[in-house]
Amino acid sequence: MTIKEIARLAGVSTATVSYVINNTKNVLPEKRQRILDVIEQSGYQPNHIAKSLRVKKTYTIGVLAEDIRGFTVPAIINGLTEYAEKEGYYILLNDLRMMENLLNRYDMIGQYKDKVNKAISLLLHRAMVDAIIYIGMSDRDITGIINEINKPLVIAYSTTNDSYARSVTYDNEYISRNVIEHLLEAGHRRIAIITGPLNTSPACMRMRGAEKAFAEAGLELDEALVRHGDWEYNSGYIHAIDLIKARPTAIFAMNDLMAAGAIAAIHHAKLRVPDDISVFGFDNREIASLLQPKLTTVEIDLKGIGSTAAQMALKGIRGESSPECCRVIPSRLILRETVAPINI
Repeated sequence: MTIKEIARLAGVSTATVSYVINNTKNVLPEKRQRILDVIEQSGYQPNHIAKSLRVKKTYTIGVLAEDIRGFTVPAIINGLTEYAEKEGYYILLNDLRMMENLLNRYDMIGQYKDKVNKAISLLLHRAMVDAIIYIGMSDRDITGIINEINKPLVIAYSTTNDSYARSVTYDNEYISRNVIEHLLEAGHRRIAIITGPLNTSPACMRMRGAEKAFAEAGLELDEALVRHGDWEYNSGYIHAIDLIKARPTAIFAMNDLMAAGAIAAIHHAKLRVPDDISVFGFDNREIASLLQPKLTTVEIDLKGIGSTAAQMALKGIRGESSPECCRVIPSRLILRETVAPINI
């Protein structure tokens, strides 16, 4: 079955059939339905390879993930795939499997620059994708990691100052300031903080946001109430055991795993959450809603990051200019059961 035969059976021109198949122009509903009926009855499948050769597009976006096991990555892929498919594009996914190499030292991605660019080259030259979306496992600057390419390049969940790329990430510093503001409004002043490693960008940005919240309230962050964790449960537990001695009324743990460890430490000390010590996490991982009590935390709009990355890539493919080099997607506080007003 060819387009010409479909046109004859539907009683329309071949151009009208093409408009319906490619969804490029409006067609009268009656004509559109006749064409769709013929296509369904005949089992017609468009020749995408021929079309790709004709228009010099494959209608495919190459997606390179640092590691698909990273807890943020599936939701980002879900968002970008949903948007791309709605626009008639397909996703070709390549997994760098970098979790064991990077562990929690995400800023060391520069050591694997050659591996990253080799994978991108394969997507461009073998799969002939129309654009590249690179998904990081951490919100940090990867300027200079990806070589300049002749196709649109979008960095998701990380940022870049490379002029040939666009990026989309979340509001790390701003939302962390909101966390401290929320605790201050609840009457807390002795707020302890368990950071991630301070040589990582997210920990630095979240700490900067916390410090700004204290400064804007005319207060100073007590450095004696700050501990530097490693994003893991055990560090949250160990640091909380130590912090409890200083009698904080609240703990802001910069991810949910460390928050879970802090809650366990508080229970171990025969104290109650949130009656004795409130706990605020970050990430809204699955564990947050399973803890007892349920964890108050921050939710990053991962699906929104993915869909925005796809939107930016498609704008690049279509030659649409965009003044935005970086889009920042808002996050939100998820208020559950582990934060309560302080009893004065």
